[in-house]
Amino acid sequence: MASTASAQQAPRDRQTRGMIQTAMEDYQNLEIDRALERLNLALRGCANNACSPAVVARVHMSLGIVQVGGQQDTAAGVASMGRALQADSNAEPDPLLVTSEISAAFRQAQGQSGRSNGGASNASTSSNTSGSSNTGNVSRPPPPSAGSELMHTPAPEQLENTPLPIYVMPAGQLSAEHVYVFFRGTGRTQYQRSEMRAMGGGYGIELPCGEIIQGSIDYYVQAQDSGGSVVAGVGSDASPVHIPIVTTRQHAAPSLPNRAPPATCGEECPPGMSGPSCRGAHGSRGLGDVCSANNECGEGLYCDAGACAEGSGGSTEPSGPSNTSRFSRFTIDIGGGLGLAFLSGRPAYAQQRVLVDSMGVRRGTTCGNYVCYESIEPGFAPTGYLAGAVRYNINRRIGVGVGVRFQFDSAGWTIEPTMPGGATRSNPFANLLLSGRLYYAVTPDGWSPTGVTASVFVGGGVGQIEPKPALPPNVTRPGAHVLSGFGNANVGGRVEYGMRNGFHVGGEVALQFMFPTFLFDIDVTGFVGFHL
Repeated sequence: MASTASAQQAPRDRQTRGMIQTAMEDYQNLEIDRALERLNLALRGCANNACSPAVVARVHMSLGIVQVGGQQDTAAGVASMGRALQADSNAEPDPLLVTSEISAAFRQAQGQSGRSNGGASNASTSSNTSGSSNTGNVSRPPPPSAGSELMHTPAPEQLENTPLPIYVMPAGQLSAEHVYVFFRGTGRTQYQRSEMRAMGGGYGIELPCGEIIQGSIDYYVQAQDSGGSVVAGVGSDASPVHIPIVTTRQHAAPSLPNRAPPATCGEECPPGMSGPSCRGAHGSRGLGDVCSANNECGEGLYCDAGACAEGSGGSTEPSGPSNTSRFSRFTIDIGGGLGLAFLSGRPAYAQQRVLVDSMGVRRGTTCGNYVCYESIEPGFAPTGYLAGAVRYNINRRIGVGVGVRFQFDSAGWTIEPTMPGGATRSNPFANLLLSGRLYYAVTPDGWSPTGVTASVFVGGGVGQIEPKPALPPNVTRPGAHVLSGFGNANVGGRVEYGMRNGFHVGGEVALQFMFPTFLFDIDVTGFVGFHL
């Protein structure tokens, strides 16, 4: 994208240019959503005059190209291009990326912004180095007769990790359907192919920085007709153009016509290689890549406003969660603990004792078989229990789960009648409390598979908690237990420590509220488990 607007370098200009370049590489690789994500991040990073008007215009113009060429959304693209022209009246689409649809959208944006087509050069008119012009849509030069030669001036060198511009121009008219560059960098055994785009009366391309590795790069160019026959070229498979890749420049940086020299990308490892100079020794993300923590970015980069930028950021600590690669989805806990139920006043309690004869026929009952109201010493009554739980983590912070509490010292499985002659009722939940919970992880890494995770929860369920009361000395009812309601609400917190082998240990404190027959209980649970 060309722009002649003069402006002081703004703080985020360099980072934003890197984000634009990476986004447009994504666009050319048909990763449209990723390209839009990068460009929108770039715009947010340019807030509060952090970028110069020319760079802001480049972001908007790139958005317009992606919206028109990638999403086929002409209206959105025209609006973005209009905003680009508002920021910089000389802004233009990148000639390498212009199609007839993009050119038409740009002319429409020019018309809406009131910019004259006769003013600064636009995307429909590009000059070449020989002084001739090619007007109309910049798709490719008009196809004349075969037999033409391609003129090409190779770069004397290129800096490593910096895109390599390649530009060819026909000596005469060229009847070519496609113009391809075949390239092979250090460590590559096979040539890769990319199609060159028409620009300025010729064809150009910038080979990606990931291929520009210290050593050298070889390439050759072929112009092919509609049948795939080669009608012109530069170099060959056996005799390619050879460009040294250096760590320090000795010559001026190469560039495509009417374009600034490409900026150096972040450090990147060649295929199959690693080392302290490679990005992989730090983070795997380069300049302009989306990030949420400093340690996701490569050497010499840090996470700034959601994208990797050059510098240290004033701190070596992560700017967000340090373990963003994954989080545990499922957890299973098994444990046990001690409940402390608070008893006060004159709560109901029952004792399972039935009088039967030698034939097993029920002959009578005592108060112990009924719900009896007796004076009970206030205070906390203990209950031992076993516990189990399963949790599914919906995302890094929110989880849902179910649990069971089995009280192994409860009095029995039936409720005796409250009036003489009444029926004994089944009590399947005398030993059980079933509950569902909603969890929220409060530690920075959320449900991290390793390390400490703290969370809070709230839930409800059905069942009973039946503590044994401390009876008066003159009362002999060893099986007496307090009856609580069948409804439950609970709230609390837990801490778990995850280990790399998938196991974890931890503990939790839950406040249990039973109703409609009210009972308040504090459960303290220890558990072991595993997570996936």
